[in-house]
Amino acid sequence: MAAFSIFLTQSLSFLDHQRLMKSNKRKDNAESLFSTKKIPGDNQIKNLLDPVPASNVSRTFQKVYEWLKEKGVLKKFLYLSSHAKLITQIKN
Repeated sequence: MAAFSIFLTQSLSFLDHQRLMKSNKRKDNAESLFSTKKIPGDNQIKNLLDPVPASNVSRTFQKVYEWLKEKGVLKKFLYLSSHAKLITQIKN
């Protein structure tokens, strides 16, 4: 799930984005959204994802996103609304 979450942040460096959030808001998405206790490093994420074609994850991503939207889970994270709009544009 941690590797999948990099698409949500739209940041070149997932790890740096999480560190910045933690310093600004005292919590990060890795823990609050994905229940990740230890954040994998950038190289580890790249090594896992580079060989995987985007077409292999886009369908799953769309299903998970639609399910979360349908269940109202995304409403809890309104501060991410700009990202949610971006995700919607990307998947269409």
